[in-house]
Amino acid sequence: MMSINVVIVGRPNVGKSSLFNRLLGRKRALVLDTPGVTRDRIVEPASFWVRAKEYPVNLIDTGGLGEGQFKEEIRLQVDTALKEASVVLFVVDIKVGLTHADEEVFSELRRSGVSEKIPVILVLNKADSDLAEERFAEFYSLGVDRLLPVSAEHALQIDELKEMVVDLLNPEALPAVPDEETAEEAGTEKEEVYVPRTPRIAIVGQPNVGKSTLLNAICGEKRTIVSPIAGTTVDAIDLDINWNGKDFTVIDTAGIRRKNKTEQGIEVLSVVQTRKTLERADLAFLVMDGEQGVYEQDEKIAGLIEEMGCSVILVLNKWDTQVGNKDFSQKLAEEEIRKKIRFLGYAPLVFTTAKDSIGLDRLFRVAQAVIEQRSLKIQTKELTEFLRNAAEIHNPNNAKFYFVHQSGRNPPTFVAHVSDPRKIHFSLSRHLVRAIREHYGYLGTPVRMHFLKTKG
Repeated sequence: MMSINVVIVGRPNVGKSSLFNRLLGRKRALVLDTPGVTRDRIVEPASFWVRAKEYPVNLIDTGGLGEGQFKEEIRLQVDTALKEASVVLFVVDIKVGLTHADEEVFSELRRSGVSEKIPVILVLNKADSDLAEERFAEFYSLGVDRLLPVSAEHALQIDELKEMVVDLLNPEALPAVPDEETAEEAGTEKEEVYVPRTPRIAIVGQPNVGKSTLLNAICGEKRTIVSPIAGTTVDAIDLDINWNGKDFTVIDTAGIRRKNKTEQGIEVLSVVQTRKTLERADLAFLVMDGEQGVYEQDEKIAGLIEEMGCSVILVLNKWDTQVGNKDFSQKLAEEEIRKKIRFLGYAPLVFTTAKDSIGLDRLFRVAQAVIEQRSLKIQTKELTEFLRNAAEIHNPNNAKFYFVHQSGRNPPTFVAHVSDPRKIHFSLSRHLVRAIREHYGYLGTPVRMHFLKTKG
């Protein structure tokens, strides 16, 4: 099988590692504002989904070329990576503009003959800046035909970059799945069909709300230790399950305590682990205690989930403790939760009693719906027409909308190219997100909306 090696190069501090993490779909490379953090090359397998097909690639992050204590070691690592490259992503900072260091890096690519043998894409990173449009033209002086403005931080144009990579390599020549008749005529076995990865569900919440009990109920066996002692679970635990014919990876996590109750050492590490788990999860079950009620800490954990761009289902566990309470119904409980966690108004709520496996079927029916809607991709033409019409209803500053495209799916991210982003009132942005939800869904999933200045 042909191996696609996508090598990311550029001077220090242009956002190479941020782009690497964004293309990978999780934070693998360390990202800091300090130049020279990456020194070795980092290689990770990934998948590019382009036009409903999956293409396996190897992403290769490299250190910043130029001056510095490890410049020769970094250059050696970059040269090694380029020898096996299928496509080179030459990353620059459009916010800063074309620098002498950028020109030196590209001259090195030319001198080595890489730009003659291997397709090079000039990736204009940090294109969410107001200065991006003004500085776009100056990069043509490098003589690169393929230029694409992106923002690794805000997931702008990332899907378009993946499409450009695949198209450069001639998709027809890449690993494909022959139909049944062709395979039989050739006398060979059919290749394995690429399918989306197994959805990952993180179980998160405060200590002792029943997370491990819920996981054991889902698995149908005692897979994790259950104890009334808060903090029993420390490491994130991945378990593959099948629920009514659907495969999932469920991840149990340590309970996140309030900061003033978090001790140094192992519990601090467990908080870090939970953050990392949310970064790689598609969906989170935010488990709350139906006996004790909703606390401020639940709201903080909810904020962390949204910050990570993870879809979420609110799970009110231990509901059996309220069954005999005539003064507290599911309706009242939901009203209380919605009041305390207003910003997750898009998140569905499911009542469970994990110790008796009650509510689990509904929980996974909702989970399947959330995961399916999260992956929805809207065509640019359709999206532009829809949001232009939606903007006419509430546009107090008369901002002009030229076109709108979806730049990412995890989470769904939309970029509106407008006459002046400053004319986008927060109420208009909120109205557009609400309109997208009402028309297309995205149940339980945060929706990102960005506005980019563009000349009509």
